[in-house]
Amino acid sequence: MPRMPQATLAGLPRLVRVAEEVRVRGLTFCALAGAVIVYGVLAWLVDEPVSPAVSGLSMLAVFVIVGLGAMLVSRRRVRDGLAAASRPPRNSVYETRADARERRTRLTGFLALAVVVLLIFDRLSGGEGRMAGLVAGLALAVGLVDWVEAHAWHRAERSRGSRLYVLVRAAALMSPFGVTEVYEVVRPDDRERDPADVDAPYVM
Repeated sequence: MPRMPQATLAGLPRLVRVAEEVRVRGLTFCALAGAVIVYGVLAWLVDEPVSPAVSGLSMLAVFVIVGLGAMLVSRRRVRDGLAAASRPPRNSVYETRADARERRTRLTGFLALAVVVLLIFDRLSGGEGRMAGLVAGLALAVGLVDWVEAHAWHRAERSRGSRLYVLVRAAALMSPFGVTEVYEVVRPDDRERDPADVDAPYVM
């Protein structure tokens, strides 16, 4: 597969290892949930108007509801993805590790900013920590389900002897949460490098 200048490929969708993408996304959301929980505990310790009961019940309710829904979507995502896996489209490129780090850094920054805005709104509206509980429950549920799903993708790769990818749009911060197409590439020989490991993108 030929290498092409980055500028030429800037608008093309990127092929991303689905197992790695889901794993990192899950860890990001779990870390976000942990940070919000720590914020809530510290706010309560310094006598901010935070109610542990309100925050805890909000977190538990959202965790259960979102977790059950995310589990159903995750199972269908894996099942349908493996059943309909096909070769990658020609108008796509493999995302390099450098590009992946940059994209995930932007995702983390966006999520952190969104959470800060929500927590400020909760503080100004006298929500007693309800928003913190909702955000923590949502992030923790999504993160744990993604973490479990990543293991399922790894097992599928080992059993099929291939690498599984999803497409991420050039301007997107992460892969879609819903059911999406999965692309399969026969695992490279041990002497070859995964195309995603190189410094310049490969074009299909």
